[in-house]
Amino acid sequence: MVKAPKFCPECRDEYLHSATVCADCDVPLVFESELGGEDAADQLPPISELVCIRASSVGWATALSEKLAEAGISHRIQAAGEDDGEGDRQRPGQNLPYGVFVLEEDVEAATEIDLEHTNSEIPDIPEGYGTSFSEGSDDTCPACGDPVDPMMDECPGCGLALLTAE
Repeated sequence: MVKAPKFCPECRDEYLHSATVCADCDVPLVFESELGGEDAADQLPPISELVCIRASSVGWATALSEKLAEAGISHRIQAAGEDDGEGDRQRPGQNLPYGVFVLEEDVEAATEIDLEHTNSEIPDIPEGYGTSFSEGSDDTCPACGDPVDPMMDECPGCGLALLTAE
């Protein structure tokens, strides 16, 4: 059985179904049905004008992207690069974090979808997860209790992706 190829949503290059990230653009690959129209990506402004609702692994970002697409929320996924100061957070063998970006007016709805996705993937996460981090009132990981800097995107103890205040 031949498996469907994946495509880069940025450059539209085709990859084997087992590939996860575009070698040139460093963005998560999608199936052809997820590509959307040529102008769909052009409808969003540059990343500097969008709000990052989640920084995570490529797998988590892709799963969240699917949920946002189902809800009709325009978004973009972009890998964090060395030039934006996040390169030193990477641990050996760990994927670079990928940011999921949305328009300012979609932040509330996208954050709600992110929290629903988090609760479905981590069912035993403490109630109220995300609200304390987004308000900056808590400095411990809700999953493992390790201390975390409010500006961190990921818990250094357990690797849980954290919501950050914008």
